Amino acid sequence: MRTKLIEYRGNRSQSQMAIIYGVTQQAWSKWENATSAPLPMIMKKIEIDSGISMEELFPDLFNNLELLKLNTQGR
Repeated sequence: MRTKLIEYRGNRSQSQMAIIYGVTQQAWSKWENATSAPLPMIMKKIEIDSGISMEELFPDLFNNLELLKLNTQGR
């Protein structure tokens, strides 16, 4: 679970958030459950709107050591 994303949603429904970000309710649900992630441009919009860094909103993406290894091997 991405708790900061859920906290940002607050009392709004997943459907309301989906409308704001131009996606389906199912997509928003998958983001909260960490089974998928938004496109980088949507992540950035959520970061700006919420005032919470992408790293905090999506910690599984930014703190995944395997992904970090893959990204640094190409350098």
